[in-house]
Amino acid sequence: MTERISEIIAERRALEVRQAWGTVLGTREGRLVMWSILERCHVFARTHYGNDLDGFREGQREVGLMILNERIFPHDVRAFAAMQIEHAELMDRIQLAAEQQAEKETADE
Repeated sequence: MTERISEIIAERRALEVRQAWGTVLGTREGRLVMWSILERCHVFARTHYGNDLDGFREGQREVGLMILNERIFPHDVRAFAAMQIEHAELMDRIQLAAEQQAEKETADE
């Protein structure tokens, strides 16, 4: 395989990956999945608790920051803002539903 063919393959693959990220970030469901991955990567939390897992959690955080800096922000920085708003709205809905459920359970006792 020539060097030029390798370059073309890399360029086409990069385009496919960018388009796939656009698809993911273009839907509420995709943004929710990405938010859950960022949460799991400790992007929004501390990683150092003074124990053996600190390095592991920091490595996970590095992956989350890479996703933000290399995939989400370059695609559309507004996607992250949408993710933040959607997450806050989701948590409000979950909080309200939990309160209503607890109230109903108390009333049923």
